[in-house]
Amino acid sequence: GDNGVEFEFIDTPGINDTGMENSAVQERLLEFGHFAPNGLDAIIVVLPRGRFNKTVHDDLVVIEEFFGDRIWQHSIVVYNQTEARPETIWGDTQSKSPWIFKWKSAGTCICTVPRVTMAECEQSCFAKCKSALTSLWGVGDVSKEVAKQPLTAQAVRNLKQAILSRQGVYSHEMFTKADEEKVALTEEAMSELTTDKWKREMEKVNGELMERRMSRQEWLTRKEQIKASDTAERNMRERERQEREAKEKAQKEAQDEKEAKEQAERATAAAEAKAKEARQAEAQAEKDRKEKEAADDAARRSSWNVTLGTVAGAAGGALLGGPVGAVMGAAVGGASTAKFSK
Repeated sequence: GDNGVEFEFIDTPGINDTGMENSAVQERLLEFGHFAPNGLDAIIVVLPRGRFNKTVHDDLVVIEEFFGDRIWQHSIVVYNQTEARPETIWGDTQSKSPWIFKWKSAGTCICTVPRVTMAECEQSCFAKCKSALTSLWGVGDVSKEVAKQPLTAQAVRNLKQAILSRQGVYSHEMFTKADEEKVALTEEAMSELTTDKWKREMEKVNGELMERRMSRQEWLTRKEQIKASDTAERNMRERERQEREAKEKAQKEAQDEKEAKEQAERATAAAEAKAKEARQAEAQAEKDRKEKEAADDAARRSSWNVTLGTVAGAAGGALLGGPVGAVMGAAVGGASTAKFSK
């Protein structure tokens, strides 16, 4: 800009030249609120060269219905591709257009831009201009050389001066609503996300929208892309979680089966050991029983031998020596029997 003043232009769709319904155009126009929540210093209304006709009249009616008649206090009407001077247009009473009188009353500025033909746009022209100023010349490309032409340069200076001459700013209740809508939209967008990665990305995009470095439409497109990526990542993580849980479940079942098998084997081994101990105890008891029977039998046999020997000795001693011989014979017979038994 001049004298260190920077100009920020916000381009909008035209009226009746985009194939859009007026309601859609109005919604797009009210996106001013996203880019200029504090209002607009000036509104540039670009009209084609020539006299007023029904199309121009209808377009101006739509603009006034959209923004109210206050808009003309902050407007600059630009006639493009015309050699006429602004004072000529102001003095054009032949058209008897009510708009001329309305603009005079509101203090609207009128600027004109000279006609530029495509032939005058040389091959050296820079890339297609994205600025709203492109429409002032009515051509797709604006050559640096054309921009330096005296009439064109003067028209640009006049336009800048007209912008700086506007007093106050134009605001609209929809601008405030648009700013509030931005906050609501960004909060809603964040609430729909679940992954930290895409939440951080959405915060970045929200910042660009709030700082007016991104249009609402661009933001909506980016939001849908981020939401789709977030959904894809969430689904992928859900699949991974399910696969991990299935794997852990299978591992647990395998571990439980292994432990159950080991426990069964330990129980079988314990039962077998207990049965073995029972068998050994039973065998030992049988052995002890047999040894006791053998000992008892041996003791009985020894007792019988002593008794028989005593009886036999006593009988022999009695025959030989009477009572005294009987006692001595029993003693000798018992001793002999005992010796024999040993």
